[in-house]
Amino acid sequence: MKHDMDDLLKYALSSKIEPDDRLNQEILKKAWKKEAEIMGTQKRKRIPAAVALAVLVLSVGSFTVYAAWKYLTPGQVAEVTKDKGLAAAFNGEDAVAVHEVQEYGNYRITLLGIVSGRRLSEFISQDGQGNVYDDRTYVVTAIEHTDGTPRPDTSEESYGKDPFFISPLIEGLDPAQYNIVTMNGCYSEILEDGIQYRIAECDNVEIFADREIFLCVSDGTFYNTEAYQFDKESGAISRNESYQGTNALFTLPLEKKKADKRAAEDYIREMEMKWKEDGAEDEEENITGERSPKKDGQKEEKTNTSQEDDFFERVSEEISDWKKADFEKKASLVKEMILTPDTEGNLTYEYQVGEDGAGSSSTISVEMLSEKDEEGMAKAKNIFGGQEKVYIETFLWNEDGTITLCVYQMNPSFH
Repeated sequence: MKHDMDDLLKYALSSKIEPDDRLNQEILKKAWKKEAEIMGTQKRKRIPAAVALAVLVLSVGSFTVYAAWKYLTPGQVAEVTKDKGLAAAFNGEDAVAVHEVQEYGNYRITLLGIVSGRRLSEFISQDGQGNVYDDRTYVVTAIEHTDGTPRPDTSEESYGKDPFFISPLIEGLDPAQYNIVTMNGCYSEILEDGIQYRIAECDNVEIFADREIFLCVSDGTFYNTEAYQFDKESGAISRNESYQGTNALFTLPLEKKKADKRAAEDYIREMEMKWKEDGAEDEEENITGERSPKKDGQKEEKTNTSQEDDFFERVSEEISDWKKADFEKKASLVKEMILTPDTEGNLTYEYQVGEDGAGSSSTISVEMLSEKDEEGMAKAKNIFGGQEKVYIETFLWNEDGTITLCVYQMNPSFH
């Protein structure tokens, strides 16, 4: 193994000519393959997915190969989340290896790789009406502290105290309107050796590949209009150099030939129609949860999206310490199912509750439910619905290894 790696580094370092993109890809993918051979048999802890987010740039070249060795590959990150389909996609020919590093303040952010396509993941992403999002872009990043201190684990109180917003941004489209929140996005995370890895996914952005596509990584939960600048006339997106927080901005190296102008135009048209239907007719409205700039004589108000996010955040905080007795007292049981993990350690279920057709169709890993209270109830819970009807999925471990899924409707007096 050492001999192979030495040969690889020697090959990368021997040339005095800057390697082209094609050679960069070959070198990085060889390194990833060797790393997978070493790390593939080790066990790693899965961190539950969250569904809904001074520059030092290392050029992709010989030094990058050496630096990349410390990180998991995008394929390995997908494997830890039990997504074999996505792992295979990141190890395939269509995946793009990047490995670019940017540092701001106490954080080092590394863009590891990107892949796009139809039905790459084994986990289905869909909207509240059951419509499946099957054409997606997946981007893997690593976040770590520059001083080497580990990122907090989910069991630590400090976890989530310094959140990050990670999203593709598209040249020519206002990033306050087009980002991972509006592009049907979500993400999953794992923690390994003190490094926080995130797989961010959203609608396939390759249709816009004839434009510059960026990846922003900023502090906070939503797109920050103070961290980045958007020139409405030219469509250019750039960092706000005077911003004091974290505002990394990477360029995603997508192949221009994969652009689809007609699909891009249709996508923009559909987005605009949706916003009009939702009452978002003011083009200056910030639909990401941030507050819109005030106009003269206008009161500052939160958008509907922000109000809903705040509502569910309050509900999540309210139920975080609920025991089984609390659910029986403060909510009504509307569905109960006994689930048996499959051979891959996943639970798959589908149901509907109520006349409004609310429900879920999901596949989750039992590792996400491994942390449980003294009664056997998993600490991970899922909340869905709206402000009028709030549904909560809970998971109760049984002695025979099965898991009871209990779906509760929260009593209105408690939300």
